[in-house]
Amino acid sequence: MSCAYRLQTELPNVQVTVMSDDFTPNLTSDGSGGLWAPYAPFGTDPAKIRKWGNSTYQYLKCLALSPESLKAGVSCVRAYFLRTVPLQEIPSYTRNVEHFRRMTKEEARNMHSSAVDGYSYSTFTCEPKIYLPWITGKFTRTGGKVIKRRISDLNELCQQFDLVVNCSGLGAGELVDDHDVLPVKGQVIKVKDVNVVRFKHCLFNEDRSETYVIPGINTATLGGTYEYGVGDSKVDEGERKRIMDMCCWLEPALKNCTVEKDWVGLRPARKSGIRLEGDSTYHSTVEVIHNYGHGGIGVTLHWGCAAEVVTKAIKSLHITYNLTSKL
Repeated sequence: MSCAYRLQTELPNVQVTVMSDDFTPNLTSDGSGGLWAPYAPFGTDPAKIRKWGNSTYQYLKCLALSPESLKAGVSCVRAYFLRTVPLQEIPSYTRNVEHFRRMTKEEARNMHSSAVDGYSYSTFTCEPKIYLPWITGKFTRTGGKVIKRRISDLNELCQQFDLVVNCSGLGAGELVDDHDVLPVKGQVIKVKDVNVVRFKHCLFNEDRSETYVIPGINTATLGGTYEYGVGDSKVDEGERKRIMDMCCWLEPALKNCTVEKDWVGLRPARKSGIRLEGDSTYHSTVEVIHNYGHGGIGVTLHWGCAAEVVTKAIKSLHITYNLTSKL
């Protein structure tokens, strides 16, 4: 939806239509904790992650400090990343964040007795269950159209529109026959009635398992799992117990929380990395811009990726840029 909104508002004389077989609140994104925290998934160039991530960081900062922040579901938070073994290096994306601080061993231990290293910085949560209805409303109020429709052939759309943007997520595997697309199962617990105001994350290097607590406006998200190639969306009771036990261990304030719901989603990952590129193989004059494969960092990169889609759209439509175009 961020691509659609930016195309609708940043390109002159265009009519943007979003087609999908489902919308918020029934999307994978709706269950996400929505924390801005980059990582380089699979084969994606880290420089691109920094570029898209930094653009989104600055956008979320402006939104968090604006009167629209509550309506948009965007909040400022302090994030603490704890490690049970010493860090080999600091993630490169942290050079663009505000208030970054490497912890001493003593400071890490004060955060949790098992931690020996860590770092912290200022970041943002962008809760999709609030943000998606908000930006969808902005899109339609600026003239954008939304149609509930399942797309099975991009060639059909190329007959109707001047440009097609493919943001089909996990569905891209079938839609464009991309065998690199795969699901990454994620399971979290949504809780309420708890005063959690900071993000805490602990990586246990012995088995690469992770525990995190993401504060939200009305709920907190406890997680989680990253099961590559697993496409089943059932709640695993064993994982549920592990998540709750470990999160209460990490953040004792959670012991008296109320569970709102369990949530399982399939993150749309891609073995060879995020695909954000133009494709002229579908039609002689109509280009398809692919934008999918973001895995678990769609929120972290969404505004920056949308900016690149806009740039590619301008280039693709340069002949008819001053005319009315349909996307």
